[in-house]
Amino acid sequence: MAIFARVPMATVDDLSSLLRDSELTVHGRLLDSSNNALVVEIDDPEADQPIKAVYKPAAGERPLWDFPDTELARREVAAFDLARALRWTVVPPTVWRDAGPAGPGMCQLWIDTESTSSYVNLFATETAPVDWHAILEGRDEHDEPVVFAHSDSDDLRRLVAFDVIANNADRKAGHLLTNSSDGEIELWGIDHGLTFHTDPKLRTVFWGFAGEPLPHWLSSELAEFVAKFAQVAPQLAEHLSPAEVRATAARAEALLTAGEFPRPLGEGPAVPWPVF
Repeated sequence: MAIFARVPMATVDDLSSLLRDSELTVHGRLLDSSNNALVVEIDDPEADQPIKAVYKPAAGERPLWDFPDTELARREVAAFDLARALRWTVVPPTVWRDAGPAGPGMCQLWIDTESTSSYVNLFATETAPVDWHAILEGRDEHDEPVVFAHSDSDDLRRLVAFDVIANNADRKAGHLLTNSSDGEIELWGIDHGLTFHTDPKLRTVFWGFAGEPLPHWLSSELAEFVAKFAQVAPQLAEHLSPAEVRATAARAEALLTAGEFPRPLGEGPAVPWPVF
């Protein structure tokens, strides 16, 4: 996997241990973050250079009316645990730290992202690729018509299915990262604090698959996950309430039973804002 290129012979478990137990050196803050996300480095004796990561202390979280206070960081860890249980490499390695420069919180491997324009982009209306899914229409700074669209990629289908199971309430285009290895692009999703609510809250910019039957490969992977959920539940329960764990299982089962990607419920905004 490309994310391990800077850490020779590293495995997910090795990285998780470094992220969880090693001393963090703070280098700065992500200014666009609303939850005091800090850029940190971790010395690794097995690598030529430090590992870069994002550290989000629970104490820095902005309170929200519909999510419990100081628990968003734990939801980010649960999102990685869910992705790993699904065997989907869609979330960078993410761990919970009991201690850090600003207290307990989550720590996630930094991804040096490349352009995501092959997955999602803005186009002049007449130039949008015919095989892409148009989601929103608007006008640019010159008052010219534009369309926001995403590709027909199976990588996106997997990420959308993940968001359905995790009940992601905030999948913006800016929460996509990509990197490449041996000519292949890897797609990652980040910022999973607004997930796992027991109420339906799915909001995403990737509605282009709505109503589409699940591909056979996706149904097969989902069925494997549903069958072994009892083994996954204890790990999710380390960061989620019992009701949230049960709701996660129910969403996975419902998606498998429906056999198709869900449509917006029509009970609130279906697309987060801003979209990027």
